[in-house]
Amino acid sequence: MRNGSGSGPGGDTGDMALCSSGSSCARAKPVQVTRVHITDVTRRNRRSLLDCAPVRKFFIGFVLISVAVCPAETIRLKNGRSIVADNVREKDGKVEYEIGDNTYRIPKSLVEKIESSIPPLADPTFGTTSPAASPKNPNDGYAKPVPPTPTASAQELRVAADDPALKVVHDGKVDLDVLNQLDSSGKADSAAAGYFMAGRFEYDHGDRDAARRYFERAMGYAPDNAAILSHYAALLVQSGRGRDAINYAEHATQVAPDSADAFAILGYAYFSSDRSRDAIAPWEKSLQLRPDEKLQALLDKVRRELSVEANFTERDTGRFTLRYEGSATKDTFRALLISALDKDYDELSADLGVSPSQNIPVILYTEQAFFDVTQAPTWTGAINDGKLRIPVRGLDYVTPELGRVLKHELTHSFINQVAAGRCPQWLNEGVAQMEEGRSLDGRAAHLAQFYKEGVQIPLNALEGSFLKFSTTEALVAYDESLAAALYIRDNYGTSDIRRLLERVGQGGTLEQAMGDILHMDYAHFERELGQYLSSH
Repeated sequence: MRNGSGSGPGGDTGDMALCSSGSSCARAKPVQVTRVHITDVTRRNRRSLLDCAPVRKFFIGFVLISVAVCPAETIRLKNGRSIVADNVREKDGKVEYEIGDNTYRIPKSLVEKIESSIPPLADPTFGTTSPAASPKNPNDGYAKPVPPTPTASAQELRVAADDPALKVVHDGKVDLDVLNQLDSSGKADSAAAGYFMAGRFEYDHGDRDAARRYFERAMGYAPDNAAILSHYAALLVQSGRGRDAINYAEHATQVAPDSADAFAILGYAYFSSDRSRDAIAPWEKSLQLRPDEKLQALLDKVRRELSVEANFTERDTGRFTLRYEGSATKDTFRALLISALDKDYDELSADLGVSPSQNIPVILYTEQAFFDVTQAPTWTGAINDGKLRIPVRGLDYVTPELGRVLKHELTHSFINQVAAGRCPQWLNEGVAQMEEGRSLDGRAAHLAQFYKEGVQIPLNALEGSFLKFSTTEALVAYDESLAAALYIRDNYGTSDIRRLLERVGQGGTLEQAMGDILHMDYAHFERELGQYLSSH
């Protein structure tokens, strides 16, 4: 299951999973009453789900009761995603919204709420940012945990509230002339604040490379500023460089021992470096300074993990760090599993042109221990939340089903590396299904009918987590994701999939990357996708 991530529906066995944003996901357990270690839904069962009246009714059988026009601009989806639109209205049991000249429709059941007020601009203290401008924080569901954006006030930056450095960003861009003036001013704190402002602007707008450069310039002027250190460390963690972040985060806690942000980010740096035990103390300190429900939940999960894995054996293979309970699996099985992962690793390196920067933890659990640690829904069969968590029971060899699980989950780790943790969920899941060898088979005809009738789930509504979708919604979401990935591969090649991932990792939205590389926006892409499905 990215950004966690997991294996979805489809393929030779029709497996189904519900996954979240980011790089990790949960692989769905079978629909059958009998519980097995890996998903085992047949293609016939999946087709029957798409054929059955309740599923069709869900998407196209709504009765017109009323039409309500809302002055809303922000649609909050149940999967945690937000859509900022020009106009929003409810019609025929759906939510219609306009972005530019294009109109989209999504089932109302996917919507948590519609906000009628215009989202505020970022506060001068940087405590909040516009949902349209800032990258989504993928801490929901089973995404790989990443630190939230720290806060920073003028006082923390050691400048007056009216310092010109705080106005280095205007008219939607960084004013380089102002930065040059700050360089020449001889005022280190003011220059540091200016470069921090520029870095924070690029950070909020998804350009992590530019943000990193600006933060580094800011630290050159103020190497002991906790706000700058914390932002830089958070950026490194979000970019998959947790080990590099540790020294900066530790320094931030030393110069600001009362900063909840600094201690929280230090914990995330340890956690992302596979040092979960070391993450506990800074997280406890952060929670003492400022309660936080998400951080508390993650801390509780780490404690469960350490309790279950207290007597596990650890083996470093060079690419993977394998942990397992000695009596639960056989030596021969573990050797076969690592061999399968190494083969997948080589194939993914060739396909995506990159390799993860750190060893990938792979943890083998008994089925009960898996659920004790993850607290995952009962349908879950595997999770990648930065660590590949695989429940195994009574296996002596890598079955075809397990092989698909491993390839799918490992793909999410590679995508996270290429896209710097910013890959929208539909592309993440589509590529993972494609890499594990799934095909749409007969389901393409049903999807084609959805697209013909205009009742598909728009792809821009599938950029966030799938975890809160119903089974029916998730079924279609995964098939649409696979179809979209296959369309790009068949018409543009795997190299353009890699370019899309790289462009997203560099900043900006997926739709912008699609415009640059595929020369089409979402509306055009979905029209082409519908025609592609009709021909299969």
